[in-house]
Amino acid sequence: MFRKLLTLLLLAGVALASEVDLRSPSSAVTSYYDAMNEGDLVALEQVMLQESFDMDIQVYALSIALKDPDFHTILKQYAQSQEAREIVKKEVAKKLRSRSKRTATALHEINIGSDRVMVRFMEDGKAKQLYSSKHETLWKIDYKAGRKTN
Repeated sequence: MFRKLLTLLLLAGVALASEVDLRSPSSAVTSYYDAMNEGDLVALEQVMLQESFDMDIQVYALSIALKDPDFHTILKQYAQSQEAREIVKKEVAKKLRSRSKRTATALHEINIGSDRVMVRFMEDGKAKQLYSSKHETLWKIDYKAGRKTN
């Protein structure tokens, strides 16, 4: 009975997890929005380069820290402590799940260099853009891919 329950829980977790598609820059943006809307930080971490992921986490965490001084103290330890990172991620995931859902539509890719693409799109009627870079065969959200290179 316990094994059946455990199997059921594992299958439900897999079914509820965000599906990550990194075959193109546009699909990476779509996967990014799916993960953000679901508060699925495991999927979000797969979709983004680590540095970009950490930037996103810290931005959302800062909005929490401004209201909670104890959380602010934990956020200061994000870079040095695995325990602090886990606490911050948990709170950010909770915040992402509670906010209104956002959608990216009318995606348009613009090549900006070797293995770098800017994806322009509309988010709920507002023009937005994200940058993506290719890593082996996968496209990932990379905030620094939009910077000029020599």
